Amino acid sequence: MTTSLPPSLPARSEMERAYLTRDTAYDGLFFTAVQTTRIFCRPTCPARKPLPRNVTFFRTGLEAQFAGYRPCKRCRPLAEASGPAWLTPLLTDLERAPAEPFSDAELRARGTDPTTVRRYFVRLYGLTFHAYLRAIRLAQAHRQLCAGEPLDSVILDSGFTSYSGFRSAFLRAYGEPPGAVLARASGRLKIR
Repeated sequence: MTTSLPPSLPARSEMERAYLTRDTAYDGLFFTAVQTTRIFCRPTCPARKPLPRNVTFFRTGLEAQFAGYRPCKRCRPLAEASGPAWLTPLLTDLERAPAEPFSDAELRARGTDPTTVRRYFVRLYGLTFHAYLRAIRLAQAHRQLCAGEPLDSVILDSGFTSYSGFRSAFLRAYGEPPGAVLARASGRLKIR
């Protein structure tokens, strides 16, 4: 029976950049341990960042604990990274009906503060919740256009209220108008 070794750590310079910029893409790939305080954190911990020379990196929280570090009380690196309680039902509803609008009033009706949602999504994804919704809708519209679905139904299914607003958002996101994607999908546009 062979056991697989955990993946190796990224380069030190890459980990330093990731924890100094709080890059969410690295959360779970490594942990930072501060030699002066003997505390270890997630790379995205909101606490003040120590000097890179005072930081040691570990693959797992368990390795950091075995080395004598204790978990940070602010970012709770050993806690499950499932997110706040309001997140799962919100994402489930979004997955079920991505074109449905989620206004601030609806978020409040769910018992969730829109500012909390906005801050959480900015911290986790670098986008506000409403920008995240638009990105999900545009990605779905792009998939539908690539499958050759009619442009009118794609626009209506994606939750946009105007053709020009959809075209403008699509052009910003994909660098080409939706008609070009549809034409390429239907074989009417030749790519050289």
